Amino acid sequence: MSKKIIVSAAVIIFFLFFLTRSMALEGLEKKKVPDALNPGLDHLLALVSPDSKATFDPRRIEKILDFMLTPKNDQTLYYADKKFGANSVYYEFDIWSDLNYILQYDFNSEIPSYALRPSSMRLSYRIDVNSQIHPLPKFWDFLSSPDFPITFRSIEHIEITPDLNTGAYFKYDIDEVLILCKHQGRNLFISISKMKENSDVGKKGLVLGKDEDWHYFYSGQPGISIRGLGWVKSYMYDFHNISLYYDVGGGASRVRCGTFKWLRAGWANLNMVTTKHIHRGLERFARDYKAILEYPSLPKAQELASIFSNYEKLTLDDLRKKVENHINILKSLLGDEKLDYKNFAEQIQSGRYLNQMTRQEMQAVLIKENMKSILRQ
Repeated sequence: MSKKIIVSAAVIIFFLFFLTRSMALEGLEKKKVPDALNPGLDHLLALVSPDSKATFDPRRIEKILDFMLTPKNDQTLYYADKKFGANSVYYEFDIWSDLNYILQYDFNSEIPSYALRPSSMRLSYRIDVNSQIHPLPKFWDFLSSPDFPITFRSIEHIEITPDLNTGAYFKYDIDEVLILCKHQGRNLFISISKMKENSDVGKKGLVLGKDEDWHYFYSGQPGISIRGLGWVKSYMYDFHNISLYYDVGGGASRVRCGTFKWLRAGWANLNMVTTKHIHRGLERFARDYKAILEYPSLPKAQELASIFSNYEKLTLDDLRKKVENHINILKSLLGDEKLDYKNFAEQIQSGRYLNQMTRQEMQAVLIKENMKSILRQ
């Protein structure tokens, strides 16, 4: 059989696998967001390029904010126009608190983003802010400031958890613009981001047990975790995201969180991502984000920051000892897997998996385990 036929067959198998997973999510009615939103979306997306000369104008996104406040059907999947050759989804949910509270936990340099997104992010850290190496400002301190809007730029490094469809996980850098402003007297925070370039090649990972338990295995081996397709070299080719946090109130503290996301990823430069894959990923993020921020006994942001900072003081040996319990859980869950992952299990049993973990990776495990224990009190 010629190489061309083999490659073509692999493409078909890979496509059919994604199609099958997408069909499993049938049941949602698809509906396009109003075309009137496009000028505002284009305006926001134009701001994120590092060389952009555009200036944020809150008047140009009024239709987006109006749309966020309109009633919606829970059984409807909303999407926007294709951009950058990528499919998109609009997804929203409410946090029953105010923007001041949210900003003290999220977009806080002392609390890593993955602590609030444990099933979506493995690691995240900002490596550049306003072309300087310094932490983000305390946005919540600006909420009473008359000088709006306030805009900050940063570059963030992100590593995601294993994909629910393929098991692949990726790492990449994003350009990000963060905007704090007001609209009709209400506080509004906007995060706009885009990938700087293609992600690193996808690597084989596993979601072990229930996804909400946050037990993930990262093999370090290029490929995807699908029998017969482990050799596939997948990439994230493009990613654009607009997240708006709108302090809508209405008799109680309430923030409407709305996200427009475009994603192009796959193999051999083919986009395998459907709107339903994107929707599923946003549901995954929102599930944990909402549960954490609405948890009634969540420690104050400064208390969490203090707990997390203690991990910075530990030696590598101390970190490894603290991570051992998590490693033992992975070992047990790998033993329950029906698929043949002997190579993965060997990494755990030999000690290589733990010994190769970086300081940042171990700290991330401990922070997530800490968050889990808080939520289960």
